[in-house]
Amino acid sequence: MVTIGIGRDDPRQWVQAAYLLMDAMESGKTGPQDPLPGRAEIAAKLGIREATVTRAYRELMEMGIIYRVDGYGYFPDVSS
Repeated sequence: MVTIGIGRDDPRQWVQAAYLLMDAMESGKTGPQDPLPGRAEIAAKLGIREATVTRAYRELMEMGIIYRVDGYGYFPDVSS
């Protein structure tokens, strides 16, 4: 598994959102062709701003863990 920030104990909210998304992918809750949960859903679950969740998505995209399809959402990148 990829480590983001200093790990799961990192207090930054975007890091916590990134780990929540990675957990969804690794647990099988999100299949390889299923979109990841939306920003609003993650933000509500963690009690944080959607902009913070957007950073988590951006960081995961830069790492090659997920990709985005305009109009459809974010998906796990199973090619990596």
